[in-house]
Amino acid sequence: MNRLLTAALPLLIALPAFAQDGGGSRNMPQSREEAEQRAQMVFEQLDTNHDGFVTQDEIDAFSKLMGDNPRITGRVTRMFAEADANHDGKVSAAEAKARADAAFDAADANHDGMLSPEERQAAREKSATQTPQQ
Repeated sequence: MNRLLTAALPLLIALPAFAQDGGGSRNMPQSREEAEQRAQMVFEQLDTNHDGFVTQDEIDAFSKLMGDNPRITGRVTRMFAEADANHDGKVSAAEAKARADAAFDAADANHDGMLSPEERQAAREKSATQTPQQ
């Protein structure tokens, strides 16, 4: 369980969605490839039954691990809804990658294929003001 928490926490704290990175690397540029690698790593950690999908039950279990914090639960709910492109109640690895790519593109203001620390900060600030979807 601690491994799940350690892997997923950067995803939830440093948005946009799967395109952000936690820790000291916030001050470093991030490439699309790095964002996709992080998204894949987090997806694999959230997919606790390793069936290739993240389900609402797995999201709920993670939320409970986080103490049902309303801010985190709201972000998780929004990210899950945004990533579930076909609305089947689960997120595939392909959907997670597509969501990570969309978040990366939205944050890449100058379209150079790299997220600068300033672009990442702007994305975090924008995400903090978004209302979770219910």
